[in-house]
Amino acid sequence: MTGEEVAFVGLGAMGFGMATNLVEHGFNVTGFDVYAPNLERFVAGGGKSSTTPREAVESAKYVVFMVATAAQILSAMFDEETGAIWAIPRDTVVLLCSTGPPEHAPNVRRLLDGKYQRGDVQLVDAPVSGGTIRAAAGTLTILASGPEMAVRNARPVLDAMAGEKLYLIPGGLGAGTKVKMVHQVLAGVHITMTSEAMGFAAALGLNTSQAFEHLRKSEADSWMFDNRVPHMLERDPTVYSALNIITKDIGIVTADGRAEKFPLFMASATEQVLAAGVRAAIGLEDDSNLIKVYLPKSPDLVFQQGSAAVTTTADDPKLKLVAQAMAAVHLAAAAEAMMLGAKVGLDTKQLQEIIATAAGTSWMFVDRTPQMVSGKWQTRRTVEDVISELSEAIEAASRMKYPLHLAGTALQLFHLAAWRGLGSESDVAICRVWDGADGPVFPRES
Repeated sequence: MTGEEVAFVGLGAMGFGMATNLVEHGFNVTGFDVYAPNLERFVAGGGKSSTTPREAVESAKYVVFMVATAAQILSAMFDEETGAIWAIPRDTVVLLCSTGPPEHAPNVRRLLDGKYQRGDVQLVDAPVSGGTIRAAAGTLTILASGPEMAVRNARPVLDAMAGEKLYLIPGGLGAGTKVKMVHQVLAGVHITMTSEAMGFAAALGLNTSQAFEHLRKSEADSWMFDNRVPHMLERDPTVYSALNIITKDIGIVTADGRAEKFPLFMASATEQVLAAGVRAAIGLEDDSNLIKVYLPKSPDLVFQQGSAAVTTTADDPKLKLVAQAMAAVHLAAAAEAMMLGAKVGLDTKQLQEIIATAAGTSWMFVDRTPQMVSGKWQTRRTVEDVISELSEAIEAASRMKYPLHLAGTALQLFHLAAWRGLGSESDVAICRVWDGADGPVFPRES
């Protein structure tokens, strides 16, 4: 039992679980949220409430921000009347756990040091991943970066929220957010591909429950697929992660890509599908409801086909089409994510190891990215093989007028690889699409 004072700003779906977990670890936690029912639930769970961020931090040794956007952090921290800056004690450790752009944490540091003359405040960039269940269990993946002393002093809270999933990222403030940004490329693509794939399976007339069980045991699998499909197969309105959240995160990714003048094919295509979901007024719904974008006239088809009077076997030719599309998209996303990580200066070996056990992982990521990083290409499937398999799936979807947005984008990437003379090379060669004038980012070992 620590008894140390924590101010927790942001008690939404993730923040609530994180804050109550800290209470269970013996911290005295004072919460703040703009939504009164969240505060009431938190008090009922053993926490304390406050009316403003300023009030919440009055006696805090640690302050955790888990709001929706970087702009909300700036408001909660620096508002002229209610901001935490006006009451935060000396030497308090501030943890920025919300997902924002990589420049956000350094910007907060500049404001603290310059405008507010609070160089004593210790700042840690600590974005999180893992969902509401892991938030409440204290097993989130946390990507902590910042000055060594600040990170060390934040460890009691970081350890309580992450356990064995705490990663210390070199590179100073903003480095943790860069890792999270790369991770969200994969999270966004996989969430979207889950809807694209299950809608495709339903449109093909497969039993979607059986299709799910077969696909999750194959090269087509991803963590998001395992996590989201069960929600599609039942009529449950619970919002585990709102579509607006991943839409915001992917927007951060693509904005950074534009700033870096770095092409993000899969992330950009994903952003367009997510934007269509928000425009269709499902932004506040669970992101598994993105299926409505793919099946606008029959949004319940995946649920209905879950009990269809047909048998879908692992070797069903139609199921193979779905699996081929998923595997190719996941491989293209893995390559894009790793190349972005290299572009923003991350340790790609550490990046690969972190994502391999996080919510952005997939069978393809685990199998192919070590080959990319090491240059030891071992797969027998070639770029041309993937082109053939993807083309087969896309042609079948075209005949049904079913949209394969991400699969179509992945096909263009594999075509680009073939145009570069890599058609007969291992499918891992897709990473060479992003090579520049300086040569391969990940050279192939001869």
